[in-house]
Amino acid sequence: MNLRIHLTAHWQDAASPCDWSVLDDTGNVRESGNGNLAAMPQCDDATVIVAADRVLATAAALPRIKRSKLETALPFALEDILIDDASEAHVTPGTKLPDGRSVLYAVNKDWLSRFLAASTAARIRVRRIVPEFCLLPTRTNEWSLAWDGAQGFLATADHLGGMLDSGSEVRAPAALQLRLQQGAPAALRLFALGSEIRQPDWGIKVPVIYEKQSFDWRKADIPADAPNLLWGKFAPPPRISELWPWLRPALMAALLLFGVEVAVSNVEWAMLAHEKRQLMNGMTETFRETFGADAVIVDAPLQMRRNVARLRHAAGVGDDADFSPLLEKLSGVLDAVPGSTLRTLRYGEGKLDIEMALASASALDTLLQRIAATGLTAQVLDKRDSGGVLNIQLRISTGGAQ
Repeated sequence: MNLRIHLTAHWQDAASPCDWSVLDDTGNVRESGNGNLAAMPQCDDATVIVAADRVLATAAALPRIKRSKLETALPFALEDILIDDASEAHVTPGTKLPDGRSVLYAVNKDWLSRFLAASTAARIRVRRIVPEFCLLPTRTNEWSLAWDGAQGFLATADHLGGMLDSGSEVRAPAALQLRLQQGAPAALRLFALGSEIRQPDWGIKVPVIYEKQSFDWRKADIPADAPNLLWGKFAPPPRISELWPWLRPALMAALLLFGVEVAVSNVEWAMLAHEKRQLMNGMTETFRETFGADAVIVDAPLQMRRNVARLRHAAGVGDDADFSPLLEKLSGVLDAVPGSTLRTLRYGEGKLDIEMALASASALDTLLQRIAATGLTAQVLDKRDSGGVLNIQLRISTGGAQ
């Protein structure tokens, strides 16, 4: 659903009525009416057609200036032709002409602000404001005129145009005559504004072609390159659909990089898993070759170490997991940790359980680091802080013992 609102000079505040229409996706008018903004259908994508008498359209040469300062500078480019003070005008840049000038559109800033605030309060989100004369179809080297028999508006090239003063069937509007003196087109196409009218006899040198179709802002096509007066500070926040053409390349690149990263990670994990399986298979085969093919294997490295220790003991040879080697390494570590006090010590199955007191938690970190440096494994079984003294229980074993 697309809501169109016809905004004229009669609108002053939220209580002012406006003509409106609702178009379907094919551009046909589903319903229309007249009322204030609160009485209109709520819409998140409303288009406002602003009457020609509320928009000043002209062309001017603009100085080279940064875009960030352009909005502030534009009103002063029209200062000589504006009726109001330049600070009260909101100016929107349009098409750049072949002669280097730019088309500019000016509306009253306060009037526009009040309308947008009232629209927001009525839950109508205005996405676009287009001058009414930009909806008139034009052809190369021809002008178009919407006329109701007494007044109307004109559209020239490059989306320029404006309101025309009063005239009649035999008297052309003075504003039209002045424009024709500045430069006449090859033809002037006349569209009835509302109901059908009689073709005027203005006595001008430019041929007037009377179009059978009338002009209706409710269903007139809006050119894709028509200006949107919601520019600068008045610009509506962009929607995802509008940002998608810019976001899509970045998202596609991010997805591609993510896919490559996932693929590389999976390949690395697969290679590591394959290497691990090969090592485990090799250790299992070595274990069976050494201790028999019918041996039950749960943890080949651990079982291999324990069996080797038993064989060494049977042959009268010491092992790293014996009490004396463990105690010797631990003694060297404790001597390097000041403030440590050994209280109890128990040994069994290649493990050395000790209870001791340390001066602080940092001393425990130092102790664990030094134990690891000797090739031993330390497991903290318990840790209690009592009165500034850290009581701990450790289980010391060789790297392969559990």
